Parts: sequence; C-alpha cells; structure tokens
Amino acid sequence: MALFLIFLLLAAVPTRGTQGTLCKRRAKHSLPALSEDGDIILGGIFTVHLEAIQNLPSFTIKPPESECRNFHLSSFRLMLTMIYAIEEINRNKNLLPNTTLGYKIYDDCSSSAVASKAALALVTSEEQRMNFTQCEASNVAAIVGCDISTSSIVAARVIGPLGIPMVSYYSTCSCLSDKQEYPTFFRTIPSDNYQSKLLAELVKTFGWKWIGTIRSNIDYGNFGMQAFVEQVRKTGVCIAYSESFYRTDPAEKISKIVQVIKQATTKVVVAFVDTGDMRVLLQEIWRQNVTGIQWIGSEGWVTEQLLPSEESARFLTGTIGVATPRTEIAELRDYLLKVHPSKFGGSILVKEFWEKVFACNLTKHSSVALRMRQCTGMQQLDGLENAYLPAIMDGSSYHVYKAVYAVAHALDDMLNCEEGYGPFRNNTCAHISNFEPWQVRKRVHFILIRSL
Repeated sequence: MALFLIFLLLAAVPTRGTQGTLCKRRAKHSLPALSEDGDIILGGIFTVHLEAIQNLPSFTIKPPESECRNFHLSSFRLMLTMIYAIEEINRNKNLLPNTTLGYKIYDDCSSSAVASKAALALVTSEEQRMNFTQCEASNVAAIVGCDISTSSIVAARVIGPLGIPMVSYYSTCSCLSDKQEYPTFFRTIPSDNYQSKLLAELVKTFGWKWIGTIRSNIDYGNFGMQAFVEQVRKTGVCIAYSESFYRTDPAEKISKIVQVIKQATTKVVVAFVDTGDMRVLLQEIWRQNVTGIQWIGSEGWVTEQLLPSEESARFLTGTIGVATPRTEIAELRDYLLKVHPSKFGGSILVKEFWEKVFACNLTKHSSVALRMRQCTGMQQLDGLENAYLPAIMDGSSYHVYKAVYAVAHALDDMLNCEEGYGPFRNNTCAHISNFEPWQVRKRVHFILIRSL
C-alpha cells in the first residue's frame, strides 16, 4: 500500500524527460475581464461582483471555476475609470511619449482566493508551455488594486517578493502600512487609523457614552474596529455589545445580530462594515422593521445607496460617518455615458452590466431570455442615476485615477532618466524598453502638498 501511494505521488510530479526542456503550467489562467495590448501593461484587480460561490472539490473531476454573483455597479465604474485614465495618458504627448500603456483587468469577486489567482495571472507569462532557458516574463509593470483590504493583503503577499508595485485605491486597513510585511504596497486612500480616530471623535462630540458596535469579520472591519475601540475607551465610552459577521454567514446568525441591535438599551450603533456586508445587514434590518437607530458609519458603506430611497429615509435617516472628499474627474461622466457592449469586444462583464442596468437580456434563445425582455442595443445610459452614474461622483473614482497616474509618472521618470544621474547603483538608469518591476517601485511615490 505504501509503495502504491509513493508511485501515485511520483506520477503527479512533472518531469523533463529526454526531450524535456519544456515545462507545462498546471492550470490555465482565467482570461482577464477587460484587456488591451500595449508597450507596457498595467494590471488591475477590482471587485465587480460582491460574492464568489466556491464549490467544494470532489477530487474526482477538475475543480470548477468560482461562480461570481451580485454585480456591483460602482465597482464597475472604478474599473472603467482605470481604462479612462490609461486612454487619457496615451493621448498625452507630454507623458510617456511614444509609449502606449495597455491593461489587463481582473474581477476578484470579493474573494481573496480569486484575488490571489488574479495576481498570479498578472505576474506570470500567458504561455501554457515554455522553455526553461527562454522563459517569457510578464510585461505587467504594476498592479492597480485591490478594493477589499483582505484581497490586497493576499495579492500583496503574492507579488511583494517579486518587487512588483501595487497601488490600491480602496484598501484602508492599517495593517497594510507595515513595509516589512508589504514592501511594494502603496495606496491613494488614507489608512483606517485616521477614520477610526475621527469616528471616535464623532462619538465624543455628540456625548454618546453607551454604544453598540458592528463590524465586518474581515481585516477591514477587525483592524478598523480595534483601532476605534482603543480610541473611544480613552474618552470613557462603554461598549454595550460588539458583533461581527460576514455576508455569507448563515441567515440565523445575521438575524440574531439584528435582534441584539433591536433589544439593546442603546440606539447608537457604530458600523465598521464593508459595502456588501452592510447591504445584507440592512436587508435583515428591513425584514425585522428595526427603526430609530442612530447609525455611525465607516467609509466602506456610508455613501452607498444600499436601500431604495423610501426605505433609506425610514431606516437610515440621521446616519453620519466619514468619507473621502467628492472629486469630479473632467470628462469621465461623458466617457461612462458612451460605454456600450459593442465597444469592448463582446466582454461578458460589459454585457452583464448592460443587462443589469436595463433589466433586459442580450443573449437570444436562452432560458433567461424567455423570462426577460430582449435588449435592443439602442438603450441610452444618459438620464440614469444609480451607483454607476451617481448625481455626484464620490471620491473612489478619483482614487483609481490617481493610482494610474502615480504609476504613469514613475514610468515617465524612468523614460526621462539621464545616465550618470539615475537613482540606481553608480547613478545608472533603468530603460523603459527593458526594466524590472522593482525599478518602477523605486519611482512610485506620493508627495503631500499642504495649502497655506
């Protein structure tokens, strides 16, 4: 039996063989959601779906790909903002002249497992078979992403040892500030340390001494709430209850949390919760008809439209919280209005967006098409107001925009470097046509300009 087991293990190990200078990838990477070729490629990881259904492997057939559900309009806007910024840079004759940026963008479906696969796909060659002596490297210079802190933690650990810079637009966990652990991670949004202090200051200002706390059971919620509690206890505030959950938890657990909120003697609740989790919690709040709560929200959900307007007025009136400044990007709205499935080479993601926004179906002769009206392709995005096209843009799009430009300026510095005055050993320069990702990281930096 032992010999048979050893034979099976050896049979699973790839060998070179007599002709064997070739190696074969164990699994094929999923295709990026959106991509465009260029001289230099920027990777992107966004949370366009809020849920990934992971099927348990049977070990008798190949494990199926994760099924992604719950399309998130505002995250789709962020993905398109990255493309908009890249196209704008490509038109700019003064930034990266004679160099075209391309992109490969993945959807992590709010799953750290999918995010790690996306990061691996971005930093490895697409060739299924490759020569040991002529291995083709990935041409991804940097990655813009991720959204959720947990996904950024996983992805940063994957690409960090390779020296590839990663610039997040939304991951706020204070844990990511540890440069020993995440040496190539940067972000264009402040750490949660700042909003935790501000939330504590809000509680102090309003004189609330008896509060409840709710948090997402992920790094974002756990680290953020820990920092908040440390701050608020200094002012003599007491915590009536502290609950944590994740959107995929059993319905019974979420129902019990709402019962705790309903029965508590305090009506002040601080919610350090992610968007997808808060949506699930509010659905249960609505089901149990829990009103009269003074919500204090983190930036993860407080600016999102999580309930219809009439229900928001009933359950969320008076909510206060923290958010990044609202910043409009010139011409971005016009760009978003012109998005159409025909312009993205039949992208499944763009088709899904179109179907969600207009409640129609683009695929003929399908079971879904029989239950939904057919998309004509003539629908107009102009006049809509939703998370994709809000009346006033929140700051999230601008964070993506800044992330793309941070990488572009780093590459431009590399392009304009003069030998003898460079940042590397012996004052040498890296060359834009042949560089290592860690050399891009050397040039990525952020300068804080204080107004007078």
